[in-house]
This record gives sequence, structure tokens and C-alpha cells, in this order.
Amino acid sequence: MLQVEDLGVRLGDGATQRWILRHLHLTAQRGETLVLLGPSGSGKSTLLNLIGGLIAADEGAIRLTVEGKDGTEREVPVHELSEAQRVAYRRRHVGFVFQFFNLVPTLTVGENVLLPLELTGQPHLADAALQRLEDLGIGASRNRFPEQLSGGEQQRAAVARALAHRPPLLLADEPTGNLDAANAERVVACLWEETRKAGAALVLATHSERVANEADTVVALR
Repeated sequence: MLQVEDLGVRLGDGATQRWILRHLHLTAQRGETLVLLGPSGSGKSTLLNLIGGLIAADEGAIRLTVEGKDGTEREVPVHELSEAQRVAYRRRHVGFVFQFFNLVPTLTVGENVLLPLELTGQPHLADAALQRLEDLGIGASRNRFPEQLSGGEQQRAAVARALAHRPPLLLADEPTGNLDAANAERVVACLWEETRKAGAALVLATHSERVANEADTVVALR
């Protein structure tokens, strides 16, 4: 479970400081899809960055329940982690999907998908990670480079990469914002299906009401 309690973050210096988010509460269970809905500037990306440990909050708490190597569950207090600990947290427990794919251009699609396993020392998950490319309809592109794929195909490859190391949490920032309507619909469908199959919680930021209508829970930011 992801738990966000009374979260707040502010930007600026001295008298120019302003709160971007404040007194925010939300929860997301494994297998659940939660959409952050709002216009540009409403704090969606900031909230994803807080949950993902990319930036630190000024107040409140973020906790993620994860499974340890011995199979027991433990709670990670993200808001209390040092910068080095947040790097380890992101690498092991979070998968990211971005608007502009962020695939490594010098690596093949297959190599991109396997990269998180190299970083986390989980080579035993390689076969399952590459099988997901087949499940997403891009298995034949495993040895191609990202620039040789369409936008929709690149985003599906990004989904496969984000889930390769079996993170309990997947964060997606406007994942359909750079796609046409047909590809956007296909990417949303694969995000919903793959995160549920993986037993991960999905938190997705969007300004699209159509995407929000597919979610289990919607948090509107203004």
C-alpha cells in the first residue's frame, strides 16, 4: 500500500515562498489505478516526484509497503530517507513511465527493458521481463533501437521496462501526452492490464478526463 498523509511542499525563497501542495492525503493499493487529474501547474508532476523520492516534502509523510528478500512486508518511510536512500528506494521499489518515453537511444529495446535488472541485481527476472514485450505486441522489436519504433511502441517498451524489476509502485507522468488518440488508448489499456497483472499500484498524472474515467480512484488537483 502507498500512503500519503498531510503532504505539503513549497517553492521559492523567503517572502516569495508559496505552497504547491498542502494537506494532501491519498492511498493506493496494489493492483489499483489512481489518477491525479488536473491542468498544467496544479502539482501533478510535483506529487509524483515526491512519491518517487525525487524531491523531499516540507511536511507530511509518504509510506510504501514493500516485500523484503525474506518475503515479509515492511514499510518504507520515504519522507525520512536520505538522498542516497531515496536513490536506492527508486531503483528497487518504483517504476517510472514518462511522457517522452526516456528510453536509452543507444540500447536496443530488449537492453532497455533489462537495464533495471542490471541496476537492481535481479537477472533471474530477465525471461519474464522480455516476455512482457511479447505480451505487449512488440516482441519482434526486441533487437531494434527506440528511434526505429513508433511513439506508441516506444511507450509500450517503456511500460515493460518500468515493470521489469517487479516494483510495487508504478508512476506515470502524462504517458499519453505525446501520442495520437489510437496509441493513447492502447497505452492506457496496457498500463491498466500490466500493472494489475504485476500486482503493482499505479499512480498516473494526466489532464485527460477520458484517461481518468478508466481509473479506480481519481484525485483532482487544482
